[in-house]
Amino acid sequence: MANGHVKQTLTGPLSTSLNENVSNLKSLFDSCDDCLFQFIKVRQTKGCLVYFANLVNTQKLNEVETRLTALFQDKEPAYAATRSSFIERHFPFQEVQEMRDWSNVIESLLSGKAVLLIDHSDAVLYFDVAESVGRETSEPELERTVAGPKEGFVENMAINLHLIRNKIKTPALKVKQFTIGTRTQTTVTVLYINGIADDGLVNEIHNRLNRIEIDGVLDTHYLESMISDAPYSPFPTLLTTDRPDRVAASLLEGKAAILVDGAPSALLAPVVFVECLHSSEDYYNNAIISTIIRWVRFLGLFVVLILPPFYVAVTTFHQDLLQTPLLIRIAANRANLPYPALIEALFMYLTYELLREAGLRMPKLFGGPIVTILGLILISQAAVRAGIIGPIMAIVVATTALTAFILPNYRFHQVVRFCGIPLLLLAGFFGFMGILVGLMFGLTHLVSLRSFGVPYFSPVSPARKEGWKDVFIRAPWWAMDTRPPGIGALDTKRSGDTLKPNPPKQKEETYGKE
Repeated sequence: MANGHVKQTLTGPLSTSLNENVSNLKSLFDSCDDCLFQFIKVRQTKGCLVYFANLVNTQKLNEVETRLTALFQDKEPAYAATRSSFIERHFPFQEVQEMRDWSNVIESLLSGKAVLLIDHSDAVLYFDVAESVGRETSEPELERTVAGPKEGFVENMAINLHLIRNKIKTPALKVKQFTIGTRTQTTVTVLYINGIADDGLVNEIHNRLNRIEIDGVLDTHYLESMISDAPYSPFPTLLTTDRPDRVAASLLEGKAAILVDGAPSALLAPVVFVECLHSSEDYYNNAIISTIIRWVRFLGLFVVLILPPFYVAVTTFHQDLLQTPLLIRIAANRANLPYPALIEALFMYLTYELLREAGLRMPKLFGGPIVTILGLILISQAAVRAGIIGPIMAIVVATTALTAFILPNYRFHQVVRFCGIPLLLLAGFFGFMGILVGLMFGLTHLVSLRSFGVPYFSPVSPARKEGWKDVFIRAPWWAMDTRPPGIGALDTKRSGDTLKPNPPKQKEETYGKE
């Protein structure tokens, strides 16, 4: 990919002179003490093994050196005359390839491979002796579930691809790799299932990745901000997940996934709004239970958005909506408070955000989330006793803060949490009318969004009733025989028509009788 490759000082083909090639590499990697040059003899020909000491696996490198040393004893013809057979015969279990271009040589060295330069040859061999670093596969941190697989992505691209291919064992699973970042040379992989994913979607992703010119990519969010349809919108138009099973399920629906080497998460495209409220666990539980839990999440979304603005609007503008005993109790609690309800709510919001940030940065040894929750409760009690806020406001904000954790997607959780602040201000200045205007503005924005051409509010708007079986309810698997509409899947049929289980035709009394 032309856009992603680094502009090296060495370009074009190699020389046939070993000394010239070594001199060029030493000039390029000047002041790089970890770049080692080991001169050897390959049969009767001089050679030089070049590698970065900190990037290679010592055991694999010693194996290569041992084999090359053994070749010194061999009396077969010179290497250059029998290049192919040389590779196949002496390195049958090692990934060895031949290169003739400087850009490939430099890229291989920086990827942890050892490069063998041969005198009188313009071709070099590279040996894959890169050291594999990183943590073992573990349970996902951001999308934990009670049921279902417990494996999550890690920072190693090879392991992440292995996890996905282990779930989708078909040659139709295509993997297209890019190199992005002029200095980081980061490997970015696009996955899709040929025959299911729309060709236009795949080509659009490829085109957007090809347009990226940046010095470094360290995480999937770098790409997300550059290939998103709505860069100024807080709502995610690409879904971030750290679960391989969710990626596999999305690929089977006709979506594409983007992996970044070094990032423990994947991007899914396209994405629709309701998916931010779905969890992988929905598909591992009973359909009725999953539907109830899904509606609890919808309720939680409204609580997070509406509850504090509703309380502020009622206590400030619409006291007549309250029953007299409740109104008297609220008025009594607020009689000696120095600030209006809006200031109380903003104070509690700010306190919670400060505690949350402190909890996230706090070492796990101190129990960050627990400290956040306990801190919120203790500070709320202290603020009530000090007469800064009312007890009902403390209950409202604490309930909202805890309810926000019901949202399964962390990015969406952040967006919804901060969307409550504009609604709170509108409620404090204009009452219910302000809340309605804010919600209408938000809904209009959501309906106008697109994710790689797919309406963000689909299948609700535009209405696609065949897709509602996985939106308002979670239909049983035997009923979801087609893929979600609107994504553009080429093969819409997912399963057969006779999956609905039925009781046996024999009568119960016939059982046990011969």
